[in-house]
Amino acid sequence: MPTADIYSPEPNMLERRFADYLAQHGAESGGSAHPSRARLAEIGRVTRWVIGLSALAGLVSGGLIGVTEIWMRQTYLGGMDGFDWEDALPYWSAFYAFVGVVSAVEIALLYALALNGIARVTQQSGLNLSRGDGPELFSHSLARAALEFPSPKVEIYGIDPYVHVSAWKLVALNIAYKLKVGVSSFILRVFLRRVAARMAIRGMVPLFAGPLYAVWNAYIIWRIMAEARVRTLGPFAVDGLMDAHFDDVSGLDATERDVILQAAGEMLTRGRDAHPNQIYLMTRLRKALERDEDISLDWSAVRDHLPALDAASQTRVLDLLTLSCVIGARTHREQTEFLSNACDACGATLDEKRLKALRKALTRGDQITRAALSDTRSDGIAHTA
Repeated sequence: MPTADIYSPEPNMLERRFADYLAQHGAESGGSAHPSRARLAEIGRVTRWVIGLSALAGLVSGGLIGVTEIWMRQTYLGGMDGFDWEDALPYWSAFYAFVGVVSAVEIALLYALALNGIARVTQQSGLNLSRGDGPELFSHSLARAALEFPSPKVEIYGIDPYVHVSAWKLVALNIAYKLKVGVSSFILRVFLRRVAARMAIRGMVPLFAGPLYAVWNAYIIWRIMAEARVRTLGPFAVDGLMDAHFDDVSGLDATERDVILQAAGEMLTRGRDAHPNQIYLMTRLRKALERDEDISLDWSAVRDHLPALDAASQTRVLDLLTLSCVIGARTHREQTEFLSNACDACGATLDEKRLKALRKALTRGDQITRAALSDTRSDGIAHTA
């Protein structure tokens, strides 16, 4: 089954359109080389430009709504003096309809800015959106990032990433994602006029609406672009790990292969998210280890084999777990605990501060080398090549 079908088996029309656009406007020819400093600097400029335009859109939208409210109050309602709610209802109904139209146009513009910004980021990174081990995976994952869709609730090669998440929490998270951009933006506008207008600053509401909308838009687009950056740079880190540790696996016995796949699968469930970077990592691992069947996850059955592996094999497993821990949307406490326990089993000690620094290095665009992975550990096999 194609990797994109595993990640997003039933994409809606909007996701398909966004993915097609990204595939057409992304990097013309992908390469395995990590983006250069010059390209990373350009990615930063693109990100700042998109965030700035989104803030400008909020400023214009808020200003337009604020000016319209002031004009309506002074022209038709005479400052609202002497009007009861029944007399004012037609005017306020028309005003909120206008707010809805402006908000809809603004939200559509935000999505367009995010989509265009992500396309330019992939161009600069050199990420091929239809590369061999993940055909269409990256274009669909970045399309979902632009739309702020949550990761699909799917199994990854027989592994349920959400096995530790309760059903009610999954439903709540799904609803929260759907409300995040569109409804929340409109609610913000209603709040300003129906709640803040009752306060002493009533007359100032139209004046500070523009700056507040600008900050809100900038925050939304910053979140989108930050996640898109992780999804764009993560595959390069995965490729680096595979080249360093899994280029030649002919000498690995069945036990070590089981430990590797079980450890990677367990880390996936600890992250509680079917993140595309994790899917790409699992895809490349299965191909490198020549395992086509689904994984029956049971870490408890193989974890006692980890201390018995030789130093080079332990380093391979710990480097894999370390990278897997930092390439998702965020690093969960359960992932850190699992990595720490694995380090303890190998006679090493995890440095959580360095692990956080590694995560920042990834999002900053630094190349994740074997030395960078090993530097998160001390003692034992920490620096064994």
